Amino acid sequence: MNLPNPQRYRSEGRSLGVDEITLDNAIATIKRLQASSPSLPAVFTLRHLAHLTQVKYGYLRYIVRRKVNYRHFRISKKLPGRNRYRLISIPPANLSKLQRWISNNILRHLSPSSASYAYHPGSNPRFAAEQHCGCEWLIKIDVQDFFHAISEGRIAEIFYKAGYPRLLSFELARIVTCVLPGTIKRAASYSARWPVISQYQHDREGVLPQGAPTSPMLSNLAMRALDERLIALAAKNGMIYTRYADDLVFSCKNRTKPTIDKVKRSILRELSREGFQPNLRKTAVRGPGSRRIVLGVLVNGKEPRLTRDFKENLRMHFHFLTSEKHGPHNHANNRGTSISGIYHHVRGLIAWAKVIEPAYGANLMVRFHSINWPSLQPHSIFEDMEK
Repeated sequence: MNLPNPQRYRSEGRSLGVDEITLDNAIATIKRLQASSPSLPAVFTLRHLAHLTQVKYGYLRYIVRRKVNYRHFRISKKLPGRNRYRLISIPPANLSKLQRWISNNILRHLSPSSASYAYHPGSNPRFAAEQHCGCEWLIKIDVQDFFHAISEGRIAEIFYKAGYPRLLSFELARIVTCVLPGTIKRAASYSARWPVISQYQHDREGVLPQGAPTSPMLSNLAMRALDERLIALAAKNGMIYTRYADDLVFSCKNRTKPTIDKVKRSILRELSREGFQPNLRKTAVRGPGSRRIVLGVLVNGKEPRLTRDFKENLRMHFHFLTSEKHGPHNHANNRGTSISGIYHHVRGLIAWAKVIEPAYGANLMVRFHSINWPSLQPHSIFEDMEK
């Protein structure tokens, strides 16, 4: 979807009797979008978005007014000695389809920082881990409630900086965010910019929902300014910085513990400055003599390697899956899951092994297919990773 030529757009607009002020505003938007990315679609108003997406304008207004309900549910997080949950928010089908249009036509044309290794075409966790191979010091910081820490106001600024009109940017932000259940009632600060649109006022601020197709890429874009500052901070201290979603990693060689601690404090200050809170339970410093693990893989050597625990887990699965006494049926029962569940779980582990250690993973996949599975297994999302 290419942006229209401003001169041609004005000429055709005049021939249709469009007034000059409207044409001036539209052309100004086109030029801003061209400066951001020539591949961005020209969208001028919410009604124009309705035309482009074939979604009824009334439904779009309904979404922006926060009248569409998400399905919220909690899934448990495996934390020893703790009861913690992750809140998942699923948009209704029509809204999800609209969000995918925004992802495919707008967000994919906006670039994250060079430090980002997740949620964009060609991203790969191995690439992130490789950056830290052979390091002596590792600082690992996890952002707490990552998606929910990103507000509709921050998202509106992303669309505005991309070149879209201020009001439309706010409306797009409303389309891709939601209000979480139990949120404290207080006037949503960003909607206060539009007091003349009374229906847009809301008593709670929306955030990125964990479960919407737009949230991953938007979280990357929301982190861009912070990423750039952290890249500069890392370079100043002779370090490498990568971010995979909410996992921030810094590494270096030839540094002292006091220097590392000083850098860590600077990183935490930058996070706080952007309104993010670190998950202190997952914040760690690893130095010489310790295992350095990034995204679940070892980076002590020249290449990323799978951990011993990961391989032992796979070895256990293969032992029971190939045992005459157990086999897939009994192994699934003992694990409290279905045969399909254990099939896809183990296949997913092998797919990850192939990403990190291709030869080892390929050998496991051959063994996996030789297991006496029931006649038919549902299609796995990992089939594409296997190829």
